Formats: sequence, structure tokens, C-alpha cells
Amino acid sequence: MPGGSDLYDTGRHVNKDAKRSADANDLSASDTLWRRLRRTTKFSLKLYGSASRLALGQSRWIAASAVLGVFSLGLVGTGIAALVAPYEGVATASLTAERAPRVVATSTTGVTAVAAAEIRPATDDIASPSVVVALDDGQADTADLRTASIGDPGLFDPLTEERLAEEAAAIPAEPQPAEVVVTLESGQTLMEVLQNAGIDRIDSYHAVAALTTHFSPRKLRAGQEIALTLMEQPDAIAEGESGTPAKYLASLSLEPDLERVIEVTRNSDGSFEGRETLHEFTEGFVRASGQIDNSLFLDGERAGVPVQIIAEMIRMYSYSVDFQREIQPGDKFEVYFSRKFDQANRPVKEGDVHYASLTVGGKVHKLWRFDPGNGEWDYFDENGQSMKKFLMKTPIDGARLSSGFGMRKHPILGYSKLHAGVDFAAPRGTPIYAAGDGTVKRANYFGSYGNYILIRHANGYETAYAHLNGFARGVKTGSRVRQGQIIGYVGTTGRSTGPHLHYEVHVNGKKMNPLALKVPTGRKLEGRELAAFKAQRETLATQMAEAPTATRVAQAATSSSGAN
Repeated sequence: MPGGSDLYDTGRHVNKDAKRSADANDLSASDTLWRRLRRTTKFSLKLYGSASRLALGQSRWIAASAVLGVFSLGLVGTGIAALVAPYEGVATASLTAERAPRVVATSTTGVTAVAAAEIRPATDDIASPSVVVALDDGQADTADLRTASIGDPGLFDPLTEERLAEEAAAIPAEPQPAEVVVTLESGQTLMEVLQNAGIDRIDSYHAVAALTTHFSPRKLRAGQEIALTLMEQPDAIAEGESGTPAKYLASLSLEPDLERVIEVTRNSDGSFEGRETLHEFTEGFVRASGQIDNSLFLDGERAGVPVQIIAEMIRMYSYSVDFQREIQPGDKFEVYFSRKFDQANRPVKEGDVHYASLTVGGKVHKLWRFDPGNGEWDYFDENGQSMKKFLMKTPIDGARLSSGFGMRKHPILGYSKLHAGVDFAAPRGTPIYAAGDGTVKRANYFGSYGNYILIRHANGYETAYAHLNGFARGVKTGSRVRQGQIIGYVGTTGRSTGPHLHYEVHVNGKKMNPLALKVPTGRKLEGRELAAFKAQRETLATQMAEAPTATRVAQAATSSSGAN
């Protein structure tokens, strides 16, 4: 055949002689049918005549019954003879498909002509005759030819048990796990991250719902890494054939902080379950000290003090020390703080400052962390006086005093004008703290001040913050704020030449110099509270004496002792 196609001929093949023989047989079968029909008719007529004569001497109903019966038998005989006559002389076994020869031919290059066919007769009544077709080169290719029949339905390469086992081994029977780590981008929700990873929307919804039992997804921040375990069906299995999606979520985990891991896993029934695992850390203590030659930040880092601890020290002394003007080269510092270590004794998280000392202009300022027993801890000096004052002296960390209070030549307007506050130059986005407890009186855009916050405190005091880049979440007119709470961020909105904080203090409506203002102090310990504080100071002094002093890398100097 042209085109290289395979040939499958499963019909009967006969030559001309066989055809003439078949025609003669058909004529013989027709003649035999005619003779049988004549004999049957004559026989039926004789029976009918005999029955009629018999009926003359009997009653009428017997005669009628006999006639009808004989006539019925004659018709049945005639029908049977007509059906059987065409198959006279044909063996029953020849009617089965097993006796029919099949021609099967194949070629990888195509069959261009069929030269000859050799029919091999069967050796018994069951086996089928096989046919070998010679290809165009005249040679019989018996290696590629097989006999096809009902008993052997395979054509060329039957599906044997070995082949089925190989194919089953090649296709995995179960979905395979795939580990993926995705990162939350700015403005994304956890639902969006999961769906972008190819997880079904319904699965994403239920996984997030299970997570919320231990952690609110709203607290996730940009850059948070989320580990996913996805079960993926093999490529050979189309989605839906196995009754499950081609990819589905098996588990997810994230670490919102260093102390815990939140995990969500799929149960056997398809539901999701969340759980929280807390890391086990041991607490140690670190002591560091140094001299200030440039700034507390730079010299503190050289001494091995982490940035978080330095920032806490600045916050501790922000009520009584002006870090922009009062700190001078040669001043000294000392700090004793806690740190958490993992099972391999590696530092993983900084703890609390338990003691700090800052020498400014020859005067030593010492502070201890102490909880009087009501959960409201604070830093106290050696006399039990709280370091907190009514208002913070500088409501910003690490800023530089760029302009003081008083008359000055305005940098934009060009003429002298009262500068009714102080300016702290700092990078855009630096946090700004509420100087004291109070209620937000105004939080909006306010002319040349740009983004502006005004807080009303007790006893006729108010503080103002101008040129902000933006407001902290929840800060609006009428909201309550606490001392040290972040209320906004440094910017350069309004009439401004660069990013800075303009800070004002108003007393009964009059603008005062924030750096020269004397404000009320915080609480003072007395009685049993003061006695407990002094006892803790002695214990802490003993622990500090036993702890090595850090010189360059503070995490190398630890003490396993604790402090109350």
C-alpha cells in the first residue's frame, strides 16, 4: 500500500476457483431447498386429505381440530426446512471466527506491494490458520508478523505482565512533595501569596483560617518568608483523573519572631489544623563598657553592644540627658543586659537592660530596671526615683539638633523670626515618640507645618510635632497615646528645607523652650518597695562582678547566672 501505512485485513480471502466452487454450492443448496419444499407440500396435502376423510365419520368439532393441527404442523415443517437448507453440508465448527484466516502485515518503512500469501492450514479444529505476507523485497519477515485472532488479540507488541509492571513503576502511584519558600511582598496578603504559588483558593482560605487561631496574618510584614509543602501529581496524570487537584497544599510554616514557629498542616480528611511551637532558649547576661570619643552609637558598637541595646539606653536617659549637646568626648558608659541563646549556645535575641551607667561631664547617672510587683516595671536611680519625667526631653532617637529655640533668620523666608521650638535633623522615616501620656488634639496637614500632631497632656501642657512624613497607625484626632509610643515619622512636608522634626512645648498656651523646661518627675519608691529595690541592686552587683567584660564582641562574654 502507498504511504507506509500498516495493513490489517481480517476478512475472508478466496481465489477465483474457490469463488466458482462457492457459486456451485449455492446452486446446489437452492435446488435442494426446492425439492424439500415440494416434498413437504405433497406430504402436507396427503395429511390434509386423510384428515378430511377421517373427519366425515366423526363429529364436526373433532374434524375441525384435526384439520387445524395438521395444517399448523405443515407450516412449521416448511419454515424449518427453509431455514436449514442453505447450511446443508456445512460443519458447525466452520461457523466460528477461529476458522477464518487473518492477514496481518506491518513494516516500519511501509508496505509498497504484496507479492504473495501463504496460507498454512490448521492442524486441528481450534487453531486458526496463520498468514505470512511477503514484503516488496520478496522476503517473508516473520519476526515482525503475528497471527491475530480472538484467542490472541495482541497485534505486534502485546501488554505482557512484565511490560505492565515496567509502566506501573515508571509512573509514581502517589503525589510527590515539593518544598517551596515564598516571600511576602509589600501590599500583599497571605491569601494572595498562597494563590500565586498555585494553591487552590478554597485551600488557601482554610489554611489562613487555621493560622489565625495562633497568629493574625495582618501582623505579617513585607519580607516575611513562608515555607510551603506542596503535593504535586505526576505529569502523566492529568488534573482531576485521580479525584484530586494536580497541586495542593500539604503544610505551611512561618516564624513571625525568633521565639516561635506557626505551622498549618492538612489532616487526612482534607481539613487544616494550626499549631504553635515555642523555641527553647536559655538566658545569659552580657556586660560591656567603653569610652565615648565620637558618639554613643559608634563607640557602643565598637564595645560589642548591639544596636537595640544602645537605642534602649538612649531612651532610658532621654528624660535627663541631651545627647545632641551634652555628650562630650571622654564621657563613659557601662551596660549589663540579658541575651537569649539557642541549644548550640548561639545568641539569637537581645533581652532587657538590667543596669546602665552614663557619665556625662563628670556626673554619673546610674539606672536599674525594677518591677515593684504590679507588672509596671521602670528604671530607677540609686534613690528609688523613676527616670521617667512628665515629658521626654527629646522625643526622637539618634537625631542631631539642627536649630534651637529663639530668634533666627528664617532659611526660606529670609528674615528674622522667632523659632518657637527645636529642630532635630534625622533621616526620613525615623520614628517619633509621644513625649508624654495624653490625647491627640490634632493630626492633619497644617499649613507651613505640613503633617502636624498636637497632643494635650495634663496640667496645661501640650506638645507639637511638625513636618512629619506620615502618621503612625491609629494616631488620629481624639486618640489616646502613651509616653514613648510611636506617633509619626520624620519627613519634610510643609515649609521645610530637609527631613527633620520640629518639636514644640506649650504651657497654658505659651510656647516654651523644650530643652530648658523643668517638668515634674515620675514616681518614687518608698517603704517595702524601696527595700526590695535595694536588695535587688546588691544581687545584681554580685552577678555583674562575676560576668566577664566584653571588649569587642559582646556575645563572647556571657554568664549563666540570672537576675530578678
